Amino acid sequence: MKKKILIVDDDEEICEEFSEILRGEHYLVETAYDGLKAGLMIGKGGYDLIILDLKLPGLSGFELLKMIRENKILSRVLILTGRPLLNKKALKELPGTNKEEEKILKLADGIVNKPFDIKYLLNKIKELIS
Repeated sequence: MKKKILIVDDDEEICEEFSEILRGEHYLVETAYDGLKAGLMIGKGGYDLIILDLKLPGLSGFELLKMIRENKILSRVLILTGRPLLNKKALKELPGTNKEEEKILKLADGIVNKPFDIKYLLNKIKELIS
């Protein structure tokens, strides 16, 4: 059975390019370009993995991640961000991330920085949903 992935990013070009790559890897892929639409899609459930940008119109990635965990949605969550996050441990040294954001980010199953190496990202996805 194919794994189902939701990509949430306000950059439509990134979503479309990445969707094509993931479809080529035999995943079922859906996209959302804003947090409100993503929230509705996530609420219906059924995603094995949600790839989530932090900066989104409507609801932020922080708000969506918090909603996912509070509602006990079983999807794995991989954060994609342009912020200089290397891993969860790096949050301690990250200026500009408030304590609430720190707590929320620790709820994610993984964090990958933009720009990212596609092979690294594909390996991370396989690791999270295999």
